Amino acid sequence: MSHTPQTQQVFVEGLTLLQFRSVAKAEYSFGRGLIFITGNNGAGKTTILEALGLTSFLKSFRFALDREMVRFGSSFYRVESRFTLGDERHTLALSFGRNPGDEKSPLVKKYSLDSQPGTKAAQVIGLIPSVVLSPDDMRIIAGDHSERRRFLDLLLSMLYPAYFSALQHYHRALKLRSQALRTKADEAVLSAVDKELSESGILILERRRQFIPEFLSPFAKNLAHISSDKDVWGIDYAGNTQGVTTADDYRLMLKECRATDLRLKQTSAGIHRDRLYFLQDNNRERDIRSVGSQGQRRSAALALKMAQFSYMQAKLAKQPILLIDDVLNELDLSRRASFIDFLGGNGEASLGVGQVFFTTTDLVGMQDFLQGLNAAAPLQHIEL
Repeated sequence: MSHTPQTQQVFVEGLTLLQFRSVAKAEYSFGRGLIFITGNNGAGKTTILEALGLTSFLKSFRFALDREMVRFGSSFYRVESRFTLGDERHTLALSFGRNPGDEKSPLVKKYSLDSQPGTKAAQVIGLIPSVVLSPDDMRIIAGDHSERRRFLDLLLSMLYPAYFSALQHYHRALKLRSQALRTKADEAVLSAVDKELSESGILILERRRQFIPEFLSPFAKNLAHISSDKDVWGIDYAGNTQGVTTADDYRLMLKECRATDLRLKQTSAGIHRDRLYFLQDNNRERDIRSVGSQGQRRSAALALKMAQFSYMQAKLAKQPILLIDDVLNELDLSRRASFIDFLGGNGEASLGVGQVFFTTTDLVGMQDFLQGLNAAAPLQHIEL
């Protein structure tokens, strides 16, 4: 999907880190185009990308908890991103932890857009749309279904704030239901929780079902390009929710599973248990994680993220920022050529280069990559 004049450019101008990971305080300024962040392992390259990702989808793409991102010895972290969207300039800040000097205060996560306190998470998630490419992408393809649901939920949360809110409500209700099942709460309590679970669950289910057929086209197109038309994987979504079309259906499903759930002390059916498949020949027994070669999985992981970029761009009419964490050196020459073409080459799959952040130990070995882009964008080098 090519870059069109109607697509707004998102541009991160600067980033400030305070007590984040191993960084006491740091400030970075960024140009447009390609930004290469180089340095030895442990220098903090990925920390910059993690902070950028945090201001996009409010979670760490490294699967870290908020408390794990607080610098050792500190009581909080703060990340601030300064960005432009079209002609508008904004500042988005996130903080987590306790008030400095007050060890008894609760751990709190706060958001602030343009210095407005009390900003809600649903107001800022996806405001800076971004797509991360990292070695962990293989977990989506080769890992279990929870990794795949996480991919779905992060992507759809950035596109639809209502989806993000429904997820928050759903997981809160799921926790309450687990407590109710453990304590064998009465019917009135379980019915009330089931109602809340069903109302948020059906919203999530509808969005996921809409997404799968829409996403299949860009995924298949990118996969064909990367694999020279050798690989074909379908996408399928399945689970206990198969016949559920309304909130009433969802409630009925929960009620039918009640005896099992009381025995297991957990909710055994619902969108939190549904499965996403990458299939060969439409056969659920032939999922890519069991029948795909390592090369096929790598191609599918790359195609997945390339498709995520073009899908988000089409839905948001904004060009997402790309955060590429130490994956270029992992790509063989043919996949690297496909990726060059995707970013800024002249092929029909080309996006035209927006703002792209790369981490790599050094620029040695990047020559073919940089030459392949034909100086399509300005280049900035930050050495740590």
